[in-house]
Amino acid sequence: MKNIIINTILTHFRDVKPKLEIDSNDSNFKEELGVDSLDMAEFVARIEQEYRIEIPDTDWSQIATVNLMAEYIHNVQH
Repeated sequence: MKNIIINTILTHFRDVKPKLEIDSNDSNFKEELGVDSLDMAEFVARIEQEYRIEIPDTDWSQIATVNLMAEYIHNVQH
């Protein structure tokens, strides 16, 4: 299940930042990949729509990497 979530996250990430490559699912979106707040907001909106969840701004620090986001989504759904 987590692999499916990770693949979906990566697909949405590539839609927002098509030229950016993620070398590790533990790379920090902002600090290591240089994702700005506008791109992050679009990315989170896509994830929220895909999974029909709401991710409060206060939780964004919990979704700083692909793996953290996958775990967050998994926990919200269960």
